[in-house]
Amino acid sequence: MPSRTSSHVKEEEGQISSGKATMAITTGLQSFQPLKDICQSFCGLHLYPNDPKRQVIAYHYCHNLDEDRYQCLMYSSDTPEAKLMGVEYIISEKLFNTLDANEKKYWHSHKYEIESGILVQVSMTLVPEMVSRNEEHTQLKTLVNTYGKIWQLWPVNDQGECKHVPTGPAQLLMAFTEGGQVNKALLDKRDKDMGISTEEKHKERVEIRGNPVAEGADQWVRGGKVWQVEDLGDKGVVATPLPV
Repeated sequence: MPSRTSSHVKEEEGQISSGKATMAITTGLQSFQPLKDICQSFCGLHLYPNDPKRQVIAYHYCHNLDEDRYQCLMYSSDTPEAKLMGVEYIISEKLFNTLDANEKKYWHSHKYEIESGILVQVSMTLVPEMVSRNEEHTQLKTLVNTYGKIWQLWPVNDQGECKHVPTGPAQLLMAFTEGGQVNKALLDKRDKDMGISTEEKHKERVEIRGNPVAEGADQWVRGGKVWQVEDLGDKGVVATPLPV
């Protein structure tokens, strides 16, 4: 009777091979068409509308679908070990204004996080600072009047790290809308990791100014209600309005 190797046991238990040699071979044999048009990368901080002091750092890798829509994969870092923690859908102000009032409760503005310097481009280390800054400003000018909807799929613990397994329902995340909301220690950590200064970014962006925030966005601070997905056990999973 043939012996059962460790690879056979792993296959039976549904474990996945992480051999780099195997991955290198299979990568050359498969198609990754939906990913090839990812052309923008940004880092920002987001909060849970039902618990605004709970915040996360997120790296966004975005694909510009057309003049009104982006779709972004959100990762926990910019390292090879990063976890796919969520997705963000971004639409123009024009498209946002066509949404019904009920749908708008899920969307946040980008005006403050761009003007304040919180949202930054993730540049390669060898790109000259002036080149990186000019490109960043060009990209942000196209985003300052857009609106985003974020679903976090992989929970983050109190240390800012993704849990071992992505448990629980998706969570709605929002963006900052004014000073005093962001966790300074978390922002300082992000700045240190990236070698940047949010304060300097803010000073550099005096010419980037968005339109007044459209009615219906940022309801966690402007609408009198906050929304979050709750797991009610046998009763199901629902989006529930919570007290401010």
